[in-house]
Amino acid sequence: MNKIYIILMLTASIHLFGQARTANDYYILGKNQELLQNYKLAIKDYAKAIALEPQFEEAYFSKAMVERILKKYQNAIEDLTKAIALNPKSRKAYYFRANTKNILKDYQGSLTDLDKCIAIDPNYGLAYNSRAETKFALKQKESGCEDLLKAASLGYPYPFDYIENNACKNSLL
Repeated sequence: MNKIYIILMLTASIHLFGQARTANDYYILGKNQELLQNYKLAIKDYAKAIALEPQFEEAYFSKAMVERILKKYQNAIEDLTKAIALNPKSRKAYYFRANTKNILKDYQGSLTDLDKCIAIDPNYGLAYNSRAETKFALKQKESGCEDLLKAASLGYPYPFDYIENNACKNSLL
């Protein structure tokens, strides 16, 4: 309840001051709309932030995350691509673009993004886990199992069940 009250107060304060809004104002409005699950309004506010500040990487990323919720996957990929162009070292943008490509069954594109994500942060266990799933979809079982073991070695908690009960049981244990 307090969270919603704070969001409403922040939103109201931006609306009440008849001043020209900045890109950051629209970004905050978008975040508030997102928290309230007004996803279409959130996208509009993020788009306004981007229109005012075309280099606003986080606005592209946030807009893409809402587009994923709305299952507008191609739009999400486009915005994540823009975020990556603005920050080629964005681990999270590569990771979510890869997962969005997986949803669309673009496994090769996903694999490329996950490789880049891991190159940026070799200790990102979740990326190894996602890359393993992508490799399994591409029928690259042995390499996928290696990625699951790497994810587990980095402390990602879920690969063990997969390793013990599924594809990797006989090949690596």
